[in-house]
Amino acid sequence: MKALKLLLGLAVTGTLCSCGSEKLVTSAVAYQSVRTEQYKVDVPQNAQILVAYGISADGDLFVTVKNMTDEIMIIDQTKSFLVNSDGNSISYYDPTVRTTSTTDLSSASKGASVNLGAIGGALGISGPLGGILNGINVGGSESSGVSTTTTTMIADQPQYSIGPKGMATLSKQYKIKGIGRESLKYASSGSQSFSVSVAPLKFSVCISYSVDGGNSFDKIVTSFYQNSQVVCPVGKPGKVNDAVRNVLMQKQDAFNESWWLLYSVNNVNLGNDHIMRGALIDFK
Repeated sequence: MKALKLLLGLAVTGTLCSCGSEKLVTSAVAYQSVRTEQYKVDVPQNAQILVAYGISADGDLFVTVKNMTDEIMIIDQTKSFLVNSDGNSISYYDPTVRTTSTTDLSSASKGASVNLGAIGGALGISGPLGGILNGINVGGSESSGVSTTTTTMIADQPQYSIGPKGMATLSKQYKIKGIGRESLKYASSGSQSFSVSVAPLKFSVCISYSVDGGNSFDKIVTSFYQNSQVVCPVGKPGKVNDAVRNVLMQKQDAFNESWWLLYSVNNVNLGNDHIMRGALIDFK
């Protein structure tokens, strides 16, 4: 049943986009999966830290940390790193200070300004329209006005604390090179499976943490590897389902992987051209 839903979803993608201004051309169906080098499922009761890793369809890595203890946990971002698949080490702490500015135009005579986002919220308007309304301010009917700009400074924190049994997401999302739709778009046709020892694409994350008030720090290092990749071309226009079937025949355990991506390679870069499932965990 799951396979049929996946097949239908990718097939409908082409139908929905055929009405657009640009003709949709699906050239292949591609599959990719990632595993941790040490597969872990059951979290022991004495674990101090649990880390969950999510990967977006474009290869962005999201890291969420859960404090499993009854103490306050300190995460040191200056000592936490991603080692990307090309070997480059990137710190999760960025000392760069960034600024954002918001301008509010108000009436000189009325001295008041109303943000349409507040009105939209009161009326139950959300989504894209609500986002647009949030950026619009209106005042009275006077032609003159006063423009006030508020600047907010955003600075990354070297360390941050997580309360007992609490969770927090690291402030950065880094793109893993070789993972995601952009990489699959230019991949060669074929089916490949890799063990840890021979996998050409590996990356890792190191998280430094303390549960004794920062007196000492421990680390958890999670290593990942791409264990499979399947790319099947679409032989004839509109025959996307045939390509999906070929992928699933060559990777019969495709839906059992911890994280996997099934992508309909196309020329339009649609938001609904893929199906992605799974997350990767580690604990200590």
